[in-house]
Amino acid sequence: MEFLKIFLIGVAGTIAVMFGLQLFARWRTKKLVGREIPKKFGKEGILYFYSPSCGICKRMEPVIESLSGKVKVKKVDISQRDGLQLARDFGILGTPTTVIFREGKVVKVFLGFQKEEKLLQEVRS
Repeated sequence: MEFLKIFLIGVAGTIAVMFGLQLFARWRTKKLVGREIPKKFGKEGILYFYSPSCGICKRMEPVIESLSGKVKVKKVDISQRDGLQLARDFGILGTPTTVIFREGKVVKVFLGFQKEEKLLQEVRS
């Protein structure tokens, strides 16, 4: 019975830590809004931070490919040195992270899988 209590406390603690990390990541991404994008990426489009080993990133790949035919999309592989440095500069904490920018500034940041329609609507609004 004592083991069960310890086990349940450990599980609850793990869940609390993971929930806290998610909240922290979302808070950090909201701080990106209004930040300037390096001029080399242009004035409007999407910066997509991903990792080739990320399962959700693989699931999102068809969405990004479809979007790239409609709007300017710059894919940033964080497993590469340059991509990792850019992610650090932006404070990206997880993948996939999709950054929508307009007039050279971040207007919206999404964490995790997103539908194409939602992203397209944010770019065009």
